[in-house]
Amino acid sequence: MSVTVMILSGGRSRRFGGVHKPGVRLGGQTVISRILGTVRQAVPEAEVWVAGATVGLTDAEAESVGSVREEPEFSGPLAGIEAASLAMGDSEVTVILAGDMPLVQPDHLRALIVASRESGLPASGVDDRGKLQFLCAAWPTVLLRRRLADIGQTQDRAVKLLFSGLEVARVDVDPAEIIDFDTREEYERVARRIEATDADTAGDPRDWTAASADAPSGARAVPEQVLRMRDLAAGELPGGERMTDAEIAAVLEFASRVKHSDSSLSPVVAAFLAGRLHAATREGGASLAEALAQVEGALTRSRG
Repeated sequence: MSVTVMILSGGRSRRFGGVHKPGVRLGGQTVISRILGTVRQAVPEAEVWVAGATVGLTDAEAESVGSVREEPEFSGPLAGIEAASLAMGDSEVTVILAGDMPLVQPDHLRALIVASRESGLPASGVDDRGKLQFLCAAWPTVLLRRRLADIGQTQDRAVKLLFSGLEVARVDVDPAEIIDFDTREEYERVARRIEATDADTAGDPRDWTAASADAPSGARAVPEQVLRMRDLAAGELPGGERMTDAEIAAVLEFASRVKHSDSSLSPVVAAFLAGRLHAATREGGASLAEALAQVEGALTRSRG
């Protein structure tokens, strides 16, 4: 039986601070590497396509998969599914997986494939509340392509349209295995589960990357992209004194708090002002925490 698997990784990750979710680390691996490893365990011979960015895959992993982007970029998972369906070869069954679902198990993927093949229907995981997971599903490839053609315009439209009016082969699954994450809090819940069950975990898997030992307990870990930019600034820009990981984590936490508040404060402006004040603190002796408090106080006063 021929199988194609598409992993969707084209989102903006807005609720995750703009950090590319499939590329963050969990239990010593990136999310997308964990998902690809699960796919390889479930169906080693599958043709795999990534619809979206391949950030987080090793060079070898990236070379082993096809890659395609929806047009225009960031036009939603349904558009990503369509792009992958046009690029991939013919197969009997196609599996669709979200790129932020790191706990899905090989046995579940195999059960979806078998259910779809035997029923001729789309097969989807269903949790203990009867909720279908549209982005952990297996489809007869011919039916999937026919549904996409019937829908026509896929940009910024819901994936559930694929299932509209169709009978679905339901496959029971532990709801903890098909959870995804959109926020830092949801990410940390997934990380704690991996910490408890993943034999490969070493150290604290709640890191977005490897956080510095001087980061305060409970602080936001620093995304790898931010660390790279910090090092670039320190090495290339005039006066680019290196911020510690703990200082960067504090600024990110501050900007996130502003972003998710019920005010109209701009996290960009807040972070800019915090950076300016931080530069002054190195000369004036005030702590970074005091600088952030000053910025938050000033912006709060400006609202009222």
